[in-house]
Amino acid sequence: MHKFFTSSFDASIYLQQPDQNAGRDEMLEVGKLYYGSIKDIARTLIKFNSTQISQSVAENIGTGSYSAFLNLKASKSEEIPLQYTLYANAISQSWTMGTGTKFDNITSDGVSWKYRNGIDTWQDNVTAGTAIFAAGTTGSANAEGGTWYLSGSASQSFDYETDDVRMDVTNIIKLWVSGSIPNNGIIVHHGLNEENDLLDYGVIKFFSKETNTIYEPKLELVWDDSRFLTGSLSPVTGSAQDEYKVVITNLKNEYVANTKVKIRLKGRDIYPSKTFDRTFSYDQVKYLPSGSTQYQVEDYVTGETIFPFGDYTKVSCDAISNYFIMDLSTLPINRTYRLKIKIIESGIATIVDDKYIFEIVS
Repeated sequence: MHKFFTSSFDASIYLQQPDQNAGRDEMLEVGKLYYGSIKDIARTLIKFNSTQISQSVAENIGTGSYSAFLNLKASKSEEIPLQYTLYANAISQSWTMGTGTKFDNITSDGVSWKYRNGIDTWQDNVTAGTAIFAAGTTGSANAEGGTWYLSGSASQSFDYETDDVRMDVTNIIKLWVSGSIPNNGIIVHHGLNEENDLLDYGVIKFFSKETNTIYEPKLELVWDDSRFLTGSLSPVTGSAQDEYKVVITNLKNEYVANTKVKIRLKGRDIYPSKTFDRTFSYDQVKYLPSGSTQYQVEDYVTGETIFPFGDYTKVSCDAISNYFIMDLSTLPINRTYRLKIKIIESGIATIVDDKYIFEIVS
């Protein structure tokens, strides 16, 4: 099962604009550049709703195993190296997103390199010092540029590949869910050693929650929800390439947004044996291989994979037929999606692509 959560707040902060907020900018930035002898560093802060995450874990997973991934879609990259690593940490102090942008609407009313809640708020509370990043917190040097916990840290390395982020942040999410640390969001940055050396690492620009595209930041929660109870059903025999056919039996053209749907599929012989009873041979239902039958959901227009083949899209079975459950929560509406099925037999993968199409509507 794959379940997505969109970001609640996000913003980028910049070393050379220590008071400036960019909470409403359509881009998030991570990078390090030299302009002559002047160094600029960009980091990104993102927050997700911890109540929604905890409820989903409690209701769907309990004490079972799960993983979580931070998904950021790159819009544009400038002067980045062929090999580099990005890091993510749990932010250790609260912050406010603010209403500024990097160029068009310059404000200081939210998080910046130096201030958690804006310079004006800090000046109003200068005695308590509640809005400036506090010194002594684990993470960033000089208590500027954000502060974070070292426990649960995550990373993703890139080597001659796309700069889209799908980073395993499971340890951070488990710390939030358990209550071990508060959920103040995630900060994405280069390593401190890289930020302090003399090399350029360029700038990666990701779509923010303010984007008008489908690519806002998302947290992806995944777990194996498959169950396999075959009842009196018989297994398919032979191979999916030559001897049996996979059929999805109840796919609708449209599904309402923010719902769960149960899709049924079955195996049947390509050439059923002739019988002399009243049973229509093509109505036969046989169960597909356990554990090695998976589904994939793709965006029909862009071809991008939403739910990939793998351990978290295994097909289940009950006494009626095979099935799988899709959670359509937070998937963009008024878009068309495509279903594919994969069956692995003796190390050989067969992809079933019969143009199974559906749309999510409001």
